Amino acid sequence: MIRRLATGDWFTSRTSACGLFSVAYPRVSPAIKAELRNLFRTLCRDDTPMVRRAAASKLGEFAKVFEADFLRDELLQMFMDLASDEQDSVRLLAVEACISIAALLTEEQRKELIKPVLINLIEDKSWRVRYMVAEKFTDIQSAVGKDITINELLPAFSSLLKDMEGEVRSAAAAKIQAFCAALPAIGREKAILTHVLPVVKELVSDPNQHVKTALASVVMGLAPILGKDLTMEHLLPIYLTLLRDETAEVRLNIISSLDKVNEVIGASQLSQSLLPSIVELAEDGKWRVRLAIVDFMPLLAAQLGQEFFDEKLLPLCMAWLTDHVYAIREAATGILKQLTEKFGADWAMKQVVPKVTALASDTNYLHRMACLFCFNTLCEALGADYTVKEIFPVVQQLSDDHVPNVRFNVAKTLLRIGHT
Repeated sequence: MIRRLATGDWFTSRTSACGLFSVAYPRVSPAIKAELRNLFRTLCRDDTPMVRRAAASKLGEFAKVFEADFLRDELLQMFMDLASDEQDSVRLLAVEACISIAALLTEEQRKELIKPVLINLIEDKSWRVRYMVAEKFTDIQSAVGKDITINELLPAFSSLLKDMEGEVRSAAAAKIQAFCAALPAIGREKAILTHVLPVVKELVSDPNQHVKTALASVVMGLAPILGKDLTMEHLLPIYLTLLRDETAEVRLNIISSLDKVNEVIGASQLSQSLLPSIVELAEDGKWRVRLAIVDFMPLLAAQLGQEFFDEKLLPLCMAWLTDHVYAIREAATGILKQLTEKFGADWAMKQVVPKVTALASDTNYLHRMACLFCFNTLCEALGADYTVKEIFPVVQQLSDDHVPNVRFNVAKTLLRIGHT
């Protein structure tokens, strides 16, 4: 069947044949194996680009069942043909084959045979090929070993981060953390400071927002790799710049990863450096950015302590109860419950409940609803005594509200109080 498909007149049959070689090859005699190798070699040189693409996409699978004796003389020649194909759609598929083949070779063979082809792919004239290299960069790094990584991939990675095409820069930027983490431990910091960080500092002001978004999603992960001192010196300025970026997704990605930096430099230092930006973002025009800040509050509270939190951040939490976006109001009630569990019911009665109670007489019915939502979550953390004494009278007062939706939520809150 493979012979019939591989030599068929229609390119579709020859394309279909490519996926069958790796399945059949280990199960046939040496003579048939030789024929299969010749057939696959012919498909790699087929006149139709679609067939060559199919061969390139399946070469890695075929390589895994190849005998070592034929790897160098036969398989590598097929790979080199595909990697230098005139069609970029074929060359980009050779990138994945490169990963599979490199894993099967010795260190010396990789240096001699794979390295030159890999360099050509990294420097390919087609941005789509360079994009595929950037997309698969950490897989390539794992396959080629530490010597080629240090000598060839480090400079190449910097080159991809500076690529003229935004899609390539974006794909490379998304791999920064994983690439740096996989560098050999000896000399890792120097390599990052020399080859990666200078380019990262340029990417912070990249005109392409997708590049900055990709960078913001991973750059916080460099903090555990570089340690406290280097994070303070090199990374904090980058974080501050990205926190103020005009693109909401960039700001959101930085906020969502603040815990990684917190683990390295501590919340005290983090708050001194980033708190002004965090406070600014708490009132950001994009609600998802505000929501990310809301979710970050328990971590800040745990690290900064009650006194600092009450002074700097509690007003923000209370303001979120009247946010015009429901998701923010809902998240704020959950945060206040967590804070009550951390700081205690007495703290909540002094700092939170009076402000929430004031919402019960607000002219905006949504704010009165927010009061009920908050009590709904707080009553469990406050305990039965405080709930009956302080919360119940306020809820009872709202039972006569002229808005049906408020009265409906009064009933739901009373049910929760009854279970406390």
